[in-house]
Order: sequence, then structure tokens, then C-alpha cells
Amino acid sequence: MGEKLAASRHFFKVMIPGFQQKLKLPPGFCEKLKEEKSREAIVRSRKGTWKMKVCRNVEGGNGMMMSLEEGWGAFVCAHGLRVGDFVVFEHTGRLHFNALVFDPSACEKEFLVEFKKEDHHHQEPPQGKHKRKSGKKAGHVSYHSKNPYFILTMKPYHAHKQGRLTIPVKFMRSNNLEKMSSVTLRNPADQRKLAWSVRVWVEETPRLRGRMDRGWHDFYVANKLKDGDVCVFELNPRLSRRPASISMDVKILTTLV
Repeated sequence: MGEKLAASRHFFKVMIPGFQQKLKLPPGFCEKLKEEKSREAIVRSRKGTWKMKVCRNVEGGNGMMMSLEEGWGAFVCAHGLRVGDFVVFEHTGRLHFNALVFDPSACEKEFLVEFKKEDHHHQEPPQGKHKRKSGKKAGHVSYHSKNPYFILTMKPYHAHKQGRLTIPVKFMRSNNLEKMSSVTLRNPADQRKLAWSVRVWVEETPRLRGRMDRGWHDFYVANKLKDGDVCVFELNPRLSRRPASISMDVKILTTLV
């Protein structure tokens, strides 16, 4: 029995109204783990690890049901979950789970990489000093700048010829970029000093969304980006002509291994 519990199991949950308070686990999954007595679940994602209280109660013909409650709300907030999003869970044993978060389009959601800030007053090193480094996780790389920026880890779908890159909504709102239609990307470490014009598609209803599409693949290929690269997209106020057009320096900090 113990070996079966340790085997990987997958299930997914679609976020429906009321999901913020607790998450009910599927009846079939609860049945398979009815002998598991732990009162705590561990859920891991690309953004970190969360401990959650496991509650049990009997529901009619479903038998003993389990739900994630205390601690689930923190996971919801950290991942910006909304109605229509869904989460794929992989059970690795003893109520430990790996989680992947997807939006209603069935694409995995992109998140800012969490950086450990060792010194809030640290001066940004010269642009030419930004190099790729091996063997380091993004969470242990510090980056500081006086200019607005966001950080994304490259995924396989970013490499597609028709690929696109989602711009974080928080970044767009805080910098009044809801009306932009294009962005010029530059790699400060590129001695050729080239620039790439990329179209930006913005939708304001029913909710704000923005992405880079036409021209993004050219930048990706020219700068030899690949899956796992961590990139800083930093707004260049001096070269930006807001609100329609902006300029960004893209700095490749590290390659995850």
C-alpha cells in the first residue's frame, strides 16, 4: 500500500467561484488516499513552497473528502489565480504535490522570478558586466536597477516561430503602458548595438493583457536565447516615446541548469 501512495498521480482543478477559500480534491483521488492521515500538505511550484492544512469530512455518496484550506489562500495570491485558471497537481507521496498553473487559454502562466535582495542600496554593475552564469538558480541571483523592470524565465514556447511573450499586467499598469503598440528591444551586452522592433498587442477588456508577438522571434534567435535563460526586461526611459512606443534593454542574467 505504501508503494502505491509514493507513486506519482496527476489531477487538475479548474478555479470556479469560491475557490479562494479552499480547494476540494477530486473524489477519486481522496478514495485512493483514504488511509493517509497527515493533516498537512506540501505544495511546490516555480514560485516556492506552501504548507496547507488538510481538512476531511464525509460528503454523501462521495465518502471521505479532503480539501486544502489554511495556506491555500496564500498560494492563490502568490500565483494571481482567477476564475477560469486551472492547476495541475502531481502527487509525489505523503500529500506532497508539485503544481503547474495555467490560464484559460491552456498556456502555462508566466511569473516574475523571485530574487533574493541582499542589499537594497546596491549599485547596478556596468551593463557590460552582465554575463550568463552556469549552475545558479534564478532565485539566488540579485538584480537592482532604478528603472522599472520585470524578469522572466524563457520557456520552450518562447522559441516558436510564431511565439509570443506575455508582459506582466502589474508592470503595464504601474508604468502606464496600456496604450503601447510597439517596443524596441536591445541587448546591452551585444557589441553590434543592434535593435529589434517588436509589435505589442494589448487587450483592455474583459481584463488587461499584453504580449510581444511579431518581431519577438527575431530577437530570440539573434541573441541565442534558449529554454531556461533568465532575462531582465528593463524600461529605458531615455529612449522611450510613451505611451505608444517604448524601449527596453534585455539583460540575460543566467542560464538555469
